[in-house]
Amino acid sequence: MGSGQSLNMGTTMPRRLPLYCCEDTDRHGNIRIYFRRKGQPKVRLRGMPWTPEFMARYERVLNGNAAPTQASKSKPETWRWLCEQYMACAEFKKLRGTTPATRRRILESTWKEPISPESKLLFGEMPIAKMTQVAVRVLRDRKAEFKSAANDRRKVIGYVFGWGIEAHPHIVLTNPVRDVARLKHKVTNVPPWSETDFRVFMQKYERGSKERRAMALHLYTGARGCDVRHFGPQHMRDGRFVFTQQKTGGDVDVPVLEELARELALAPQDALAFILTEYGKTFSQKGYGNWFNEKCRDAGLKNRTAHGIRGGAATIAANNGASVHQLMSMFGWLSESMAIRYTKQANRKSLADSGMPLIKLEQNAS
Repeated sequence: MGSGQSLNMGTTMPRRLPLYCCEDTDRHGNIRIYFRRKGQPKVRLRGMPWTPEFMARYERVLNGNAAPTQASKSKPETWRWLCEQYMACAEFKKLRGTTPATRRRILESTWKEPISPESKLLFGEMPIAKMTQVAVRVLRDRKAEFKSAANDRRKVIGYVFGWGIEAHPHIVLTNPVRDVARLKHKVTNVPPWSETDFRVFMQKYERGSKERRAMALHLYTGARGCDVRHFGPQHMRDGRFVFTQQKTGGDVDVPVLEELARELALAPQDALAFILTEYGKTFSQKGYGNWFNEKCRDAGLKNRTAHGIRGGAATIAANNGASVHQLMSMFGWLSESMAIRYTKQANRKSLADSGMPLIKLEQNAS
């Protein structure tokens, strides 16, 4: 098979692939095989799996001796070149969760944009010196219909230039994003769960059920769905629940409360994850969110999602007197800003409760 040929293996491909290999179907329906291993670049493996040629390539990649599948086609000192330099740097490789893929997708989308509707020149070919605030504003405004996406594009472009000023000071002289404003739009925050919401959910699903166990893991560890879907006995150590957050990389070390211990004692003890699909597999991130949100709707909670549980738990803790630093430790926040939001709300409520009785009208004795 030629190097430029796409792979369409039909029914002759073995069901199981070598370790770290996975299938991916392109937009033409052709199946491609990739090597994906944490800490290494994604590499396409051409040819039929298990053939000598395929396995020779696989062994080279497995041992870390393979170059990325596609060499960069960018010209030096262009916008695409700078983006590729940024995505290969140590700072980018430290990003967690879905952040690297999101930034990569946003940056690659800018390369394909023409500099003007009638031009054949793409922004990816734009010399860095010409990537001025005007160019950034054009790229931002191409997404103006979706203001959040427009602001995300502006923000990620800013990350590249901010890094470039330090990494290539003789090439990247300024960060043009500083002179381009964010598009104003109303952000709809995910509604936090109330105590009533939690009670409704728990009344719907009995102890020992997968739904009740998932709620206990969310509520009593303060974790997001992307972490909960992986939780298993390996995260419990000497009566404590210990994990590293996928989104931020922050470490969380909290005691296993009695309510959580009771639910986990009813979970299957022979699996590496407490929450599994009906096929006995761990959930994908999107799959877990969809499953949990469906269970919320089944309980009559139509506007509640897994994403809002952290806010609800933080609100309850703050109302019960949790301090800023306690909330930071409980929920793995790396800065005080999020914790302060909840303690301010709690303090405002407490002050209002104590202050309202002070509204008195002086009555003149008659």
